[in-house]
Amino acid sequence: MRILRLATVALFAVTLLIFSVFFVSEKIGTDRSHPVIEAAEGVLEVDVDVTDEELLEGVTAFDKKDGDITSDIVVESVSRFIEGTECIVTYAVSDSDNHVAKCTRNIRYKNYTPPKFAMSAPLVYSLGDTVNILGSVGARDVIDGNISDKVVISATDYNDNAEGVYSLSLQVMNSKGDASYLDLPIYVENISLLAPKIELSEYLIYLKKGQKADFNSYVSRISFQNGAVEDAALRISTDCNFDVPGTYSVHYYATRAEGHQGHTVLTVIVEE
Repeated sequence: MRILRLATVALFAVTLLIFSVFFVSEKIGTDRSHPVIEAAEGVLEVDVDVTDEELLEGVTAFDKKDGDITSDIVVESVSRFIEGTECIVTYAVSDSDNHVAKCTRNIRYKNYTPPKFAMSAPLVYSLGDTVNILGSVGARDVIDGNISDKVVISATDYNDNAEGVYSLSLQVMNSKGDASYLDLPIYVENISLLAPKIELSEYLIYLKKGQKADFNSYVSRISFQNGAVEDAALRISTDCNFDVPGTYSVHYYATRAEGHQGHTVLTVIVEE
């Protein structure tokens, strides 16, 4: 029994010694240093379609064990706007021991414009029509592209059972937290089935202050319910002032010889 106890103690001692040797070796061999990542000073001016490769310009990383690991840097995130069109970019890099380092710098979009609305159909309806306003209104953004699914109706007094001009308020926000707003009129009319249909190439346009537009050029065709082109008299009426920023309506009226009249609207937004 004594020999067995001595053998057990000896085996335990040898095991402990081996474990200690491996533990110490691992501790000695493990790189405990972290990589260092640095970005050039100042705000980086970029285009709205900037790539990660362009965002990485002027960012370097070095690790005591691995050396230059600049090629391993990634763009971890780009924040929402913090001021004007300025954002914070966060960079990250890891070494061969999975030690991670991060740094940030500010970027500024130099050709940014807020989200813009678009319309695929006029907001002119006949009494009792089934209306899908959000199906007619969309939005695009220079950073996010098509953000029509972000458009929401913030207010409306629309009533499809009574003729009149109603109000509609829309808003849309992009991934940078920038929002655009638009107030539009909705027209509910007693439209005859014999009235000609006026089709436009655009139903909402943006103009810069002082920029002119030929409203006749937006007429694609005037047709009847069977699709035939009608010889109808066209009249255009608007209060649009190209020199004053605001939202304007251009009214198109097409009247057949029998007196049946069609109506559609082009919305014009004049910007500074």
